[in-house]
Amino acid sequence: MKTTKLLNIVLALLVSIAFFSCVEDDDFSVPESLGTEENEGLQEILTAIANNEVSEISITDVKNLYNGQVTLIESDLVVKGYVTSSDQTGNFYKEFYMQDAPENPTAAVGVVLNQVDSYNQFNQGREVYIKLKGLYIGENSSEVLTIGGQEDGDEVDEIAGNQIPEYLFRSGTTETLIPLTAGPSDINESHLGMLVELENVQFPANLVGSTFVNPYDDFDTQYPLVSCDNGAELLLETSSFANFNQVPLPLDGRGNITGVITKTFGGNDIVMVLNTTDDITFNDSRCDPVFEESFNSAVDNTNLDIADWLNYAEAGGELWTEQVYSGNGYAEFTAFSTGDASNIGWLITPGIDMDAQEGEILNFQTEYAYPDAGHYPLEVFVSTDFNGTEDGISSATWEDITNEVVIAHPDVTSDWFTWVDSGPVDLSGYSGTLYIAFKYTGSDTSNQNSTIHVENVIVSVP
Repeated sequence: MKTTKLLNIVLALLVSIAFFSCVEDDDFSVPESLGTEENEGLQEILTAIANNEVSEISITDVKNLYNGQVTLIESDLVVKGYVTSSDQTGNFYKEFYMQDAPENPTAAVGVVLNQVDSYNQFNQGREVYIKLKGLYIGENSSEVLTIGGQEDGDEVDEIAGNQIPEYLFRSGTTETLIPLTAGPSDINESHLGMLVELENVQFPANLVGSTFVNPYDDFDTQYPLVSCDNGAELLLETSSFANFNQVPLPLDGRGNITGVITKTFGGNDIVMVLNTTDDITFNDSRCDPVFEESFNSAVDNTNLDIADWLNYAEAGGELWTEQVYSGNGYAEFTAFSTGDASNIGWLITPGIDMDAQEGEILNFQTEYAYPDAGHYPLEVFVSTDFNGTEDGISSATWEDITNEVVIAHPDVTSDWFTWVDSGPVDLSGYSGTLYIAFKYTGSDTSNQNSTIHVENVIVSVP
């Protein structure tokens, strides 16, 4: 009797183990093929699409279903995507992102689900079909459009564990994703959820001794990735739960880094998040600049007062100001509301030693707003005989290099508040001490009062 009872218990345990081995997917290896039940579910989806019983729509179409609040999807719709993220290192948690194509994607979306180690089932590059009827589209806690299974106030919440087999279906296809290549200044909200490779970037040298996560941060740490082409920055965010959180930052070189574009908690900043540190290839020597000003120390809406910079009003009472938007500092000049018939404002860099190296180039960025027809407010000059004082501005020899740079204006881009790279300007022919001047000319009374912003002024040796 006891033997029979013991045998029954053992058999029950074996059946349980076999059952959970089929339905659970956290065996820490990516399956090569689909289970019978999962394959049947996928085939039902594909058959329904072929028979026009459900409609397959694009990720863009899914995002367009969002009406400004968490939205229940009530139509028989299916979306397909390719997973861009991986939670294998712990840098993502109970979520994954997918884009609409393995290469040159046009849209991506997040998926939140009550499943850890989802990389075993929804691994990077995996083709995934999602039945949408009964799910929700809305913003997550980072204000990124995401597919979820529940509504939680003004945010979308997880697809429950028992919903996953009903709504999410991976195919047997895993593609090798080709990341989009870009520079930090190219990244915007259209890239959210996509796999992107930032080219020719490095971490600031002053982060020596830093690890991917600051030990004093409870959750996430952000560090800037700086472009060696134009000085533009994009934050790299790492979770304190990532298994590489105490790995030192690679500060001895520059190169490319690949990750998923998303946002910080609360949605204030666009960031890149790594899947693995293997996606960092910093094989080239650093590109530390001869001179650099990112204006990140700016105090919002104050007259510009940065050490060794000269801020001078030649005409009118307006000066260049420091501004901050979404954590990004920059210099601004506008003649709007000054009441002045003439506004001429000079913003001049500290002196730059041109004899300590060779082959210098200049890069900076500008953006405009509230343009006026025919108003080209910004000119750029350089001088090697300026003495660094207000009185010396009028007596110095200023060489106009405006025609050698690209400055934001409606002729260049129709989009306001869009940073434009100046393009590299060859400064290698100058010696001694060089000053770079940004000169705004306008008039409030004559409606020549456009707004111009300047940031990331860099002199470097490529």
